[in-house]
Amino acid sequence: MSLLPTSVASDSSIAKNKRTRVIAVLMAAVGLFAIFVFAIGSPANTHSQLTFTPLNLTNAPWHVGTLTVATRWTDLVLGLLMMVLAAEVFFREPRRGVMARFGFVAVLFLLALLFWAARAPGPSPIGYVNVTSFLVGASATTMVLVFGSLSGVMCERAGVVNIAIEGQFIGGAFLGSMIASTTHNFFYAAVAGAVIGGLIGLVLAFFALRYRSDQIIVGIVLVTMLSSLSSYLNLQVFTPFPNFNTGNLAPDLPIPLLSKIPLIGPVFFNQSGFFYLMIVLVGVVSFALFKTRYGLHVRAVGEHPRAAATVGIDVIRVRYINVVLGGAIAGIGGAAFMATQGQFQVGYTSGYGYIALAALIFGRWRPSGAVVASIIFGLSVYLSYELVTYQVPISLYFLEMFPYLITIAVVAGLIGRVRPPAADGQPYMRD
Repeated sequence: MSLLPTSVASDSSIAKNKRTRVIAVLMAAVGLFAIFVFAIGSPANTHSQLTFTPLNLTNAPWHVGTLTVATRWTDLVLGLLMMVLAAEVFFREPRRGVMARFGFVAVLFLLALLFWAARAPGPSPIGYVNVTSFLVGASATTMVLVFGSLSGVMCERAGVVNIAIEGQFIGGAFLGSMIASTTHNFFYAAVAGAVIGGLIGLVLAFFALRYRSDQIIVGIVLVTMLSSLSSYLNLQVFTPFPNFNTGNLAPDLPIPLLSKIPLIGPVFFNQSGFFYLMIVLVGVVSFALFKTRYGLHVRAVGEHPRAAATVGIDVIRVRYINVVLGGAIAGIGGAAFMATQGQFQVGYTSGYGYIALAALIFGRWRPSGAVVASIIFGLSVYLSYELVTYQVPISLYFLEMFPYLITIAVVAGLIGRVRPPAADGQPYMRD
């Protein structure tokens, strides 16, 4: 039996149905754009080629030949599939899986865009899409976003907003590069990233919990401070002593046989240790939050801290632990990003911490949802860089804005509003 008054429950149901239909309309608009711009806008004689050749031929997967498709018809089918999904959401108004459908439509749109950009004859000198190379490159961006969104899940489930993820990325990348360059060991670099990220989380927790400072302001201050500090140290340390930033790449650790599977093998089973650690952390965080007594305490603190305190849960202690652990995960993400780029560079995190927060919101504060959202954001971020090489008749600056426009749409609730933990961002005072 519902405890809400009938009128309140009815209004809530109407609002939910309205949001679902708004999402369906957006999906339909994306599908129509793909049909009229990408499909009908492509000459009938154009085609796109899909290749599956990895750039690194060491431990290469089993060979798969080139697939050639008609650009117009392929994009037409993709656009129609988007329209079918939009119609299903609009008329059925499913209670679950709406955001998953929206994410799938977003991926289909990115594929249609890629086919259209690589069409031949066309404006691009590149008449093919190397699917394996594209997915491997996007997986590096996705990995960093997953680390960041997991950090956000840990913090916000306990009721603390961690805007400082970007700063933790910077700290992890800077210290990780220094440690990896001097020890030539990425395990130590990951540990260093976790330490610096945890320390930044401790500072955030200290001001947010001890002095009940505004968590958003503290997080922004930490990001600004670390951004400026990394620029200063880059000039004072890395420039005169380049041996501390030598440009190391984390080695791939192929899994026998599985790494030989075409397309899937290079993406999931021939990655660095950071990628495998990310997968493990997703499982550990999911299990810890929803299958353990500890997770029950965390979620209770994030939803109703006073009620949690009445049953003997130390609210402040739980929040301290989660914010520090969340900071450590983000710090490892910074070290992982450095390991995919080769060396530390000022400003190269490019706002990934804020995109990770948008992925957290998109994923409804759940690790599994955050992973799905990170995949979508990772593909869009990497695609914005790739489209430059295809000479798409759109300004480079507009292409680079694309992932941040999606971020604004998510945070503003344009694709459906979601409810954060009830006590998220609210200071707690002991009685």
